[in-house]
Formats: sequence, structure tokens, C-alpha cells
Amino acid sequence: MNLQIREICDGDFENASHVLWKSFYQSEKNNTPMEGMELFRDLTAPISLAMNTLDGKTVLYGAFCEGALLAVGAVKEKNHVLLLYVDPAFWGKRIGSSLLFHMESCCEGEQITLNASDGGVGFYERHGYIQCGERTLRDGLISTPMVKRLGRGLEDRQNER
Repeated sequence: MNLQIREICDGDFENASHVLWKSFYQSEKNNTPMEGMELFRDLTAPISLAMNTLDGKTVLYGAFCEGALLAVGAVKEKNHVLLLYVDPAFWGKRIGSSLLFHMESCCEGEQITLNASDGGVGFYERHGYIQCGERTLRDGLISTPMVKRLGRGLEDRQNER
């Protein structure tokens, strides 16, 4: 599969919202209260995605194959990963791993943080993240805080890209 990872641009927000919702719904529908489902839908609506990138503190990335958007992820303030979701039709093909590696290479500092959904905890553990706090339910969304300490500097990560 010829995967291209790049920043999401204006014309991609609708498709990004669709991928995020489809994946979240498939993986989290059985353990997320309705309040959380509605909040996630609102936070990942195309206009919300666009507005969250306006200040430049949050960058959305997409994994594309032959023009089709297969996965979406974001980095906030250069050290916090969020919204990493892969279209369920492409689960198990290492697309999420490729996107995560790219996003990590864009991060700065000695550690990367994230709040994993229940469905994502194992994925992140396989990529070197460890739990750094208790699993919580907030506004209907369940998450576990995780951290990955990086053994190499920013320059090394950027050279890997």
C-alpha cells in the first residue's frame, strides 16, 4: 500500500470528520454513554476540526492512499497526540502505526502525552506509551492518560521523516 501522510487541508475536513466518526463509533459504541457519543460527534464535525487548527497549535494529519483518506490524527502544542483513528475497513494494516510514527516525529520535547480511549490503550502500549494516570469518565468520554518518554532529541526525530 502506497501511504502518503500529510497535513489535512481545507478540502479534507469533511472526509476527516467521517473517518473519525466511523472509527470512534465502531470501536467505542459499546462503552461510551450517549453524552460522550454526542460530544465526540460535535468535536469532530468539519467546522470544529477547521476551527481547532486556526491558531496553529493543533495540526491535523491524514494518511492517504490513492487520494482516499484512511486515517486521521492530530498533534496539539507539539507534544500531545489526539484523535488518532483509522477507518475500520483498514484496521490491522499498520496505518495507525505509520501515522503515529509520523506525528511523533513532528513532536518536540522529551515526552509525548495523550488520552487514550479504551479501544486505543493496547495500541499505544505496543508503541511504548505507559499509563500515567487513572482511567476517567469526563463529559461522557472515557480516557486513560498515557505518556511516552523519548530517548532522542527533536533533531533526530525530524531527520527520520
